[in-house]
Amino acid sequence: MQKTKLAVNWIEDKQPVQQGTYFAAVRYQTGFGAYEVIAWDGEQWQLDASVRVVGWIAFDDFLKNLDINWPVSDQKADAAFKAQYEANKDNFKPDEFVEVE
Repeated sequence: MQKTKLAVNWIEDKQPVQQGTYFAAVRYQTGFGAYEVIAWDGEQWQLDASVRVVGWIAFDDFLKNLDINWPVSDQKADAAFKAQYEANKDNFKPDEFVEVE
């Protein structure tokens, strides 16, 4: 895999306003630094208190900067979904769509 440089506009020295998932640069007590995907619960980072978040960006903003190919082994499912969508797109009624978690 070829390495690609990605410039990130880190938010530093302040906490997120909204709960969510964030891509963060963290510093451990050992001095080691790493990148982590971390949840913010609205009041604190969901990680060990000894780990210091030194910069962060909303995870969805981070992903908007990436164009990643999908795994080849699953492309048949992707093609089947696309074919189903094309066959039924004229019958789609947005007010009938319900997302279930």
